[in-house]
Amino acid sequence: MIYFLVTSRNSFPIRNFLRSRGKMLAGRIRIVPWEKIGMLRAIPAGTFIFSDLDFLNGAQREIAQQIYNRLHARYPHLTLLNNPDKVLLRCNLLKKMFDSGINTYNLARADERYDHLRFPVFIREADRHTGPLTPLLYSTDAVKHELRKLYLLRYKVHELLVVEYLDVADEDGIYAKYSAFVLGDRVMPRYLNFSRAWRVKSMVSSKDDLMKSRRAEVEAYMHANPHEAWLKRIFTEAGITYGRADYALVNGKLQLWEINLNPAFVRPPRKISNDHQQQRMMRDAFYNQFLYELEKIDAPVQGTVQLPISTTEERLMQFGLTEKWREGFHSRLVKDKPHYRLFRKICFAAASWLTA
Repeated sequence: MIYFLVTSRNSFPIRNFLRSRGKMLAGRIRIVPWEKIGMLRAIPAGTFIFSDLDFLNGAQREIAQQIYNRLHARYPHLTLLNNPDKVLLRCNLLKKMFDSGINTYNLARADERYDHLRFPVFIREADRHTGPLTPLLYSTDAVKHELRKLYLLRYKVHELLVVEYLDVADEDGIYAKYSAFVLGDRVMPRYLNFSRAWRVKSMVSSKDDLMKSRRAEVEAYMHANPHEAWLKRIFTEAGITYGRADYALVNGKLQLWEINLNPAFVRPPRKISNDHQQQRMMRDAFYNQFLYELEKIDAPVQGTVQLPISTTEERLMQFGLTEKWREGFHSRLVKDKPHYRLFRKICFAAASWLTA
């Protein structure tokens, strides 16, 4: 049995996996929402994957760490992935990457000094995988103005990052986004996507001719795993044994963007005509390895896991109505779907008018 510890509101990645390529493992993978950690009082023994740590607040991460410690102390033979005490979340991880010389771009929390950063910059959430919230900004005054707008849209300043923009376009103006998974000690390429826009999407349109023209590069990446040694170092530095790294290659130097602790498993389009050939190839190459690695970590373990979980811990792992509303509101601001675009335009237009 493999247990995925996730938040209820962000459980769709693993649920999508179990509805598609992971169907064969549906009886061996169990989702344990952090909001329902009382389930851990008595369950069959298995492998535990600690996910969504970036979706938890400080007190909740402390509880997650205590649960990890109890499991490790009582059942040292079990496989536990992502020790909450060792995992570096985005801000601390990227600061470490810059300080160690791995990354050439810097960042700062929005409630700290950011005038030392190299412009242009953009603003994004510290612990969400929503991408940039602003266009490129070229001065501290522009940053302050955008922060005022985001504050009106119910973003908390201390939960935002100001990040230096690093131009990764090649001589033809093409942007490349690399992505790789780690599961235990195995690193697996997930995809290599190309775009003419600096915000490179994970999904590829069936009409995308750019991906077709880069077919040889995509196949070489998926089959050769050329950055495996670098990625193992990065995952080790981050303390992460389950997750997905997104990164780029700039002038021969690899640059880390982020590591997602609960990576998406995008369900393929229902119509084969909408499924880009390169997308299918990358998906097949990845899942052949990923399913094999899941089989390996799901070693048969006898017995039952019994953990002391207090009612106070259960209560602290709940998310309040205000927090749920804010999360839902912000998710609608960033979703790239037709019925949300007008909503986003109205909200940002109103914030711009109020801060003019």
